Amino acid sequence: MSAKNVVIAATDQLFNKKDVRAVDELFGPIYVQHSALGADGVVGLKALVSSLPETAGYELTRVLADGELVVTEGVFTGFAPVPLTGYDVWRVIDDWIVEHWDALSAAATQSSGKDTSVDDATLNANRALIGRWTAEVLVAGDRTSLASYLAPGADVTLDDSLAYSVVHAVVADQDVVYTRSEGVRDGSVIINDMWRIADGKIDEHWQLVAAVPDKMPHSNGAF
Repeated sequence: MSAKNVVIAATDQLFNKKDVRAVDELFGPIYVQHSALGADGVVGLKALVSSLPETAGYELTRVLADGELVVTEGVFTGFAPVPLTGYDVWRVIDDWIVEHWDALSAAATQSSGKDTSVDDATLNANRALIGRWTAEVLVAGDRTSLASYLAPGADVTLDDSLAYSVVHAVVADQDVVYTRSEGVRDGSVIINDMWRIADGKIDEHWQLVAAVPDKMPHSNGAF
């Protein structure tokens, strides 16, 4: 089973079916948790799944895979008074999920549109483009080169109140590149960005920003 299919199966079995057996089938034996929702390891994950309300559900809206990393975007219901958009990053090795990061927010732009397949050369170029973009424009704050990165009429919003410090993950799949970054906006935040690339330039952008939790049920940190 591909890494992408492992994660698709896991999200459905855990968040919709609340099937604790999926933990033994798809996770571990070492499982490093970075989410604030559960304790570390497969034991912590089982406890989390067992505690989910029967009304809780999950709609997967986009999934990206790049090497060991799989990114899912989806909508969680029944976890809070309002639906929450979630970005989850999963590390998959030899068909086992071994590490997980997440971010949840009601105030997020839900990505839309159908992804377009690209060849390997274009995929690598897209990944490299976003690597340069995040380093130069987002982290270093140099806005003088925007025209060289953005397509004409690009739907890209840059929030001047949001300061990027470290980019922790870059995941490219088809014509979309996801980045997970650490930053500051009224405190430490987790910044999730989805960038669509067209003809070598950034054409669309979606974002979810979530506060880094003050307390975690483990010592692994949010990043």
